[in-house]
Amino acid sequence: MDKINPSYYKRGKFETIDVILDVTKHLPGDEGYLVGNVIKYISRYDEKNGIEDLRKAKWYLNKLIELLKEKGKLYNSDLPTRAEVSE
Repeated sequence: MDKINPSYYKRGKFETIDVILDVTKHLPGDEGYLVGNVIKYISRYDEKNGIEDLRKAKWYLNKLIELLKEKGKLYNSDLPTRAEVSE
């Protein structure tokens, strides 16, 4: 088994890292980090740590919600879209 990039990150059509980079490229670093970890733990839970990975994903998601509240981004209308960021 490749310990650097194990098979559970390479399932399906896309590698997990490529999905994370694409989904988070328009986000500020702190938000992108949290979203990336949610994606990572959800994508591997059934092949690695089961419910522990889902709990980790939940923890990062809750941190993201706290962060967005602190930033005053409580509603979708407060968040920039990908189109707005790339303009």
